[in-house]
Amino acid sequence: MDTDSRPKCFRNLPHEFTCVLTISCAQLLTQASIGNVLAPLHIIGPAIGINDRNRLPWTCAAYSLTVGIFILITGRLGDIFGHKLLFILGFIWYGIFSLLTGMAAYIRNDIYFDIIRAFQGIGPATVLPNGIALLARAYPAGRRKSLVFAFFGATAPVGWSMGAVFASIFAQFVWWAWSQWVLAGACIILAILAYFIIPTELSPAVQPMGKIDIPGAVTGITGLVLIVYACNQGPVSGWDKLYVHLPLALGFIILGLFILIEIKTDEPIMPPSLWTAPGFPGVIVCVGLGWSSFGIWNYYFVQFVEVVRQKTPLLLCAMFSPTVPAGFVATILVSQLYHRVAGHYLLMISMVAFCTGNALIATAPVDQTYWLQTFVATLITPFGMDISFPAASLIVSNSMPIHQQGVAASMINTVINLSVSLGLGIAGTVESQINKNGDNVLKGYRGALYAGICLSGVGIIVALLFCRVPKPAVSMEKSIADEEQQVGQVNGPGTEGEGLEGELSK
Repeated sequence: MDTDSRPKCFRNLPHEFTCVLTISCAQLLTQASIGNVLAPLHIIGPAIGINDRNRLPWTCAAYSLTVGIFILITGRLGDIFGHKLLFILGFIWYGIFSLLTGMAAYIRNDIYFDIIRAFQGIGPATVLPNGIALLARAYPAGRRKSLVFAFFGATAPVGWSMGAVFASIFAQFVWWAWSQWVLAGACIILAILAYFIIPTELSPAVQPMGKIDIPGAVTGITGLVLIVYACNQGPVSGWDKLYVHLPLALGFIILGLFILIEIKTDEPIMPPSLWTAPGFPGVIVCVGLGWSSFGIWNYYFVQFVEVVRQKTPLLLCAMFSPTVPAGFVATILVSQLYHRVAGHYLLMISMVAFCTGNALIATAPVDQTYWLQTFVATLITPFGMDISFPAASLIVSNSMPIHQQGVAASMINTVINLSVSLGLGIAGTVESQINKNGDNVLKGYRGALYAGICLSGVGIIVALLFCRVPKPAVSMEKSIADEEQQVGQVNGPGTEGEGLEGELSK
C-alpha cells in the first residue's frame, strides 16, 4: 500500500479531513479546559467563593491531576473494549462534567468546583490516548501520517488560546459559567460526530481478551491523588496540619504497595523492566522537572499580568497569543533536528527554554513595556513544550525494545500532566512562605517563579548527565513499520509515543 495515499477506511478526502479534525479536537479541548479557567481565574475565583489567593491553584491542579493519572488506564481500556467506543464515551463524560463545572456558578463552593474539575479531567484523559490510537491505526508510516500527527500536535497551543479567549469574553461581558456550558455542548456534538464519522474499520478492539491490572490501577491512582492533594493543600492550610502530612505519608506507602503489585502481576500498568532501560529514569525525572517548571510559568505569568500589572483577561489573551506561532516554529524546528541531534541535547535545550521563560517573568519590572521581557518569554517558553516530548521519545526509542516504547511514552505523558500539579504545589508553598502576611504579592510571585527556575535548572543537569543513550543499530522508522504490520500493535496511550516519534523522524 502507498503510505502517502488516502487510507481505504476513508470514503473520500472530505471524510478523511472531517475525521482527523474531529479526533484532533481531543487535543484542542484538553488544552482549552486549562485556558478557559486560568485566564479569567480572578473573575471565577470570587464567584465560587475563593477569597484566599493560595486556594486558586487548586482550580488548575485538580484538572491536571486526573488527566495525568487516568491516561494509562483509559488507553488500556481502549485496547480491550475498542478505541472508538472509549473515544465517544470520553467526550460524553467530558461534556457532562463540563456542564456540572458550570453549575458551580449557582453552588458557589470552591471545594465542589475543584472536585468536579478533577472529574472533568477524566474526559480528556480518555479521549486523548484513544484518539491518538485511532489515528495510528488508520495511517501507516509515511508523509501523510506525518502531516496528520503534526496537525494533531499543533492544536494544543491553539486550544489553550481559544479556551482563554472565549472564556474571557464570557467572564467579562456575559457570565463565566457559559464557557463551561458551551464546552459541554461541543463535547456532546463531537461524541455524536465521532459515532458517525470515525470509520467502522477502526471500531474493533485490538486486544479483546486483554486483562486490566485493577489492583495496580487502584493503588496507583490512590497513591498519586494523596500525594498531589498534600502538595497543593499544604500552601493553603499549612504543612503542620494532620490532614496534609498524613495523606502525604499514606500516598507514599500506597505507591510502595503499587510497586510491589506491579512486580508480581502478569500484565502490569507500569512494567518494572522500564526502569532498567538506559536513560529512562533520567528522562522521567528531567521531563518532570521541566514540566513542573512550565506549570509554574503558565500559572504565574497569568498572575503577574492580571494581578500585578492589572490587565484584563482579554488583554492577557492578546499578550499570550505569540505562544501559538512560536509553538508552530518549534514544531517545525524539532522535526528537522529529530534524529540529527542527540536526544539528551534536545532535552537540555527544552530545559533551557523552560528556565529562561521563568527567569524573564521573575525579573521583569512591573512598569516595563510588554514588548521586552514578557513578549520574549512567550516566544521562548513554547520551545520547551514542543521539544521536550519528542526529545524524550527519541531517548526512549534508543534505549528499549519497540514493544515497550508505547507504555514508556504513556509514562512520559503521565509525568507531564502530574508534574504541572506538583509544580503548582511547590510554587504555592514558596509563595505562601514569602508572602505570609499577604502584603507583598509581587515578592511571593517572584519567589514562585524562582522555584520554577531551580526546577528546570536541575533539569538541565539531569539531561546532560543521566539521559545519554547509545544510538540503535536499526532505524526507528523500520522498527515502527515492522511493528505496525502486526495485529494489535496499537497500545493505548503508548501510540502517542510511537506515532509521534515515527512522524518527527521523517
